[in-house]
Amino acid sequence: MAVELYERLGFTKSPFSTFSAEEELEFLKDVFVEPLYFSSIESEIKDGHSRFILGARGIGKTALILRLKENIDSLNTFSVIIDDFDGIPSKNNKSKFLQTMLERLVRDFCFTLAKDPSLLKKLNGIEKEKLAFIIKEFFRTISKKEYEKFYDKATNYKNRNFARRIFNSVFNKPINLFISGGVELVSDAVRKSLGLPDANSTNFFKSYVPELKLEEIEREKKTKALFSDSKVIKEVIYDLAQLIQKCGLGKPVVFFDKIDEYSVLNSNIKNIAEFLEEVLKDTALLLNQNLALVFSVWDALKPELAARGVRFDKIKPLDITWSDGDLKRILDKRFDHFSGGKITHDVIIRNNADFQGIISLASNSPRYLFRLLSVIYDQQNNNNPSANYIETDNILVGKRIFSQTFDFYAAFPGKRGTKEDILTNINRLLRIGKSTIRTQDFVEVFKVSTPTGINYIAINKDYGFLVESSDIDGKAKIYNITNPIILNLIANEVPELRK
Repeated sequence: MAVELYERLGFTKSPFSTFSAEEELEFLKDVFVEPLYFSSIESEIKDGHSRFILGARGIGKTALILRLKENIDSLNTFSVIIDDFDGIPSKNNKSKFLQTMLERLVRDFCFTLAKDPSLLKKLNGIEKEKLAFIIKEFFRTISKKEYEKFYDKATNYKNRNFARRIFNSVFNKPINLFISGGVELVSDAVRKSLGLPDANSTNFFKSYVPELKLEEIEREKKTKALFSDSKVIKEVIYDLAQLIQKCGLGKPVVFFDKIDEYSVLNSNIKNIAEFLEEVLKDTALLLNQNLALVFSVWDALKPELAARGVRFDKIKPLDITWSDGDLKRILDKRFDHFSGGKITHDVIIRNNADFQGIISLASNSPRYLFRLLSVIYDQQNNNNPSANYIETDNILVGKRIFSQTFDFYAAFPGKRGTKEDILTNINRLLRIGKSTIRTQDFVEVFKVSTPTGINYIAINKDYGFLVESSDIDGKAKIYNITNPIILNLIANEVPELRK
């Protein structure tokens, strides 16, 4: 049987085949490196303080949230992750956003209670009636398939049948009917399975929406009245948070992740900011001490959100950044996991200059580091799979291929619009082909006027591709290209990227 390259390198499995936290749930704990202030933010959100987690794409925000959730859950604190925003309008969406949060809290809390119904013993009669009402009105009907998907995700994708066995063992007959032959799990079945009373809905509707008349409630206008008013939904969320605490599960924590990946927003900074604006400007919600809301936010959004009135001075942000030394630690911890503690980076990449070049090209991003190493590994596997280390020639080719295929549009904010805007401006830099640039370079290469050349400079500064140097050429300003991927393309004399 042929020996795989990763085995020759000393690994039990390939450490180069995955790039995202979602793909690494089974071993995330073993390879995770805590960023600065990890313990502080964990303690703060557990105590009910809302926070922003800021970072570039690929920096590890999702991995951080998954580890925070696992730690918080181990401390018997209830938490949920919301990373699917389908159905929420792109703007004017506060009530729908809060509704989504409430429904997720209700659903996950019901499943938590299903695992340990004894938690309900800590509630008094009125509290049980209130919980029964909240479940009745805000437990969104889910299909059997949705439930199994949820439970598999919650148990790290162990076994699809595991979900069914646990479900049947903790719920009583009404829910067993759902699992054995039914199609949907509905609120009334959940309420009955937990032994909660059939609450007098009229009384609770009147407490949340006092202006409703009895006949309006009975004519089924109640749900619309609850869902249409963000103030009402907030009150229900606050009450549910207190019920969760009363059950002994601490102050609930809600993590919001992958917001910038919501397809209807097209990765556009203004669209994403508009999507979040109403919720993030509600400082009363974010400062409520009965729950913590943690927003994982693309750092490119911060200036736009601040301009719209989001109070970063009141809600503490955590900026995730990694140094070159951090990336080395991240890589060595990964190699340690996949080799049983036998391999470090210098065993695989023997030339220190090669290794430093890889770290530089990764642009302080763990995801880009792993993607780059995957490309390099493929080159080594194609050219000399019998080697027991990564050769310099394959590293150089891998770096060039990684740079040529890099998705700049995914990495950089769409401030000016289309994909072509980003690539057009990168191609202008490649055609000039120098790491230091003057306005005159644009004028000479593209045969444009000086004002147009100045505009090209401004656009590239806006993207962060150029920074002004302290040096000058006569009276002319000099600008340096700082992006390591563009610099690598120039070093390889790549004339342009395909659009």
